[in-house]
Amino acid sequence: MLKPQFPLSTIVTLALLIGITSCVPASTRLNALSTETPSNCSQIDPFAKAIAKATNAATLAQQAQSPADWDLVVVRWLEAIAAMESVSVDNPKRAFAKKKVAEYSRNLNIAQQKAKISTPSLSFPSFNNPIFTEQLILYLSYIAAVGTPDILIVGSSRALVGIDPQKLQQALAAQGQGRLKVFNFSINGGTAQFVDFQLRQLLTSGQLPRLIIWADGVRAFNSGRGDRTFTSLTTSPGYQSIIAGNRPRLPQGLNTINTCDDIYSMSVSVIKSKSTDKIATGGNIPDIEAINLSEFTEQKYDQFTPNSDEILIASNPNNYSSEAIDANGFLPLENKFDPRIYYQRNPRVSGRYDGDYQPFSFNGQQTVAFDRIKSFLAEKQIPLIIVNLPLTRDYLDSVRQSREQQFRQFMERQANNGEFGFIDLAEIWKTQNQYFIDPSHLNRYGAAAIANLLAAQSSIPWPQGTQ
Repeated sequence: MLKPQFPLSTIVTLALLIGITSCVPASTRLNALSTETPSNCSQIDPFAKAIAKATNAATLAQQAQSPADWDLVVVRWLEAIAAMESVSVDNPKRAFAKKKVAEYSRNLNIAQQKAKISTPSLSFPSFNNPIFTEQLILYLSYIAAVGTPDILIVGSSRALVGIDPQKLQQALAAQGQGRLKVFNFSINGGTAQFVDFQLRQLLTSGQLPRLIIWADGVRAFNSGRGDRTFTSLTTSPGYQSIIAGNRPRLPQGLNTINTCDDIYSMSVSVIKSKSTDKIATGGNIPDIEAINLSEFTEQKYDQFTPNSDEILIASNPNNYSSEAIDANGFLPLENKFDPRIYYQRNPRVSGRYDGDYQPFSFNGQQTVAFDRIKSFLAEKQIPLIIVNLPLTRDYLDSVRQSREQQFRQFMERQANNGEFGFIDLAEIWKTQNQYFIDPSHLNRYGAAAIANLLAAQSSIPWPQGTQ
């Protein structure tokens, strides 16, 4: 039996992602099982439609392998849920239908997780960084779906979890800035050198935003320490391809949907011809020879319920996994930092022994990269705002406090030249542990609060969005 381990995800978010990634070309091997264009539209029983969609979803799931395959399965379960939810309150099938909605929702989650695990290919050489690759795919897909963002957030994992783009959109709209698009293109380990690569070499002019918020801290600008993230990037085939003048692109296929559904358009004979295939876990597709979609009964559907031992990846909010990243590139983390519990599980590392601060220097490759970024954005007339994100009192020992002061002075000196704006938030929440996931990373509540705080900053040259 199906063994889902996840709650039902937000349908709106799913719909956006599916709209981007579920284009199923005519050449797909599952096309024979997908819904064909009906010759006419007529009134149909929503219960019968739901059963037919569920049957189609279950059958497709037995065959699915590629991301497009699993996206189509997700679409069918969404359609089945929507149809079953349409069974009216006064319909005698209503109670049974509600139970089926719960069942379909569990199956939807199985398909959703499989679609995530089956990551779409970038059709580009590797960058030696899976999370960066997935963020890049998402960013390019975001542009294809809704257009280039007006505001782009960059930085390391502190930025990835530290500014909620959707909350920032909402806060700016509430202040009369109109409808602005915001995307978080941060990655674990991002430094000035990595951001320089993203902005100057990776993205085209048409993929650059109208405003950049670089959210981070001392680590990203410390030239004294080694830069493993950027070093790994420069040794990758993907980087060499970029240097050669080739930029990543997503497939340009387009798909369309029927304006109305014919629930009987799925060919039972086609399904029957597949019935001897093995599913991935070794089971057989159930024999549906006797199934009559117009007279689908409880017993018949129960016999057709997919039999699977799918092992799903449990969600762990403390891991910076790309699985939980939302449609705007943001990774929301739920837990709240409790020093008593945290230090039972993790060592307390002094700033004296923290590799992010030792050795320490603002003279070197990170500063050179920072200078290139400033010149590049000035030429493109794209404002740059650097945000020093909050830290906890537990994190800010005497060594880190001293380095933070040096960083603040370094930034303020350069910001006075008018090349960028600097907003120092490092010490605003030193005792507000409820905003943090650990001593130096914000949780989703902190990320939302930062979004609201930034939206209220009149010093930031926010672009005007559509009304």
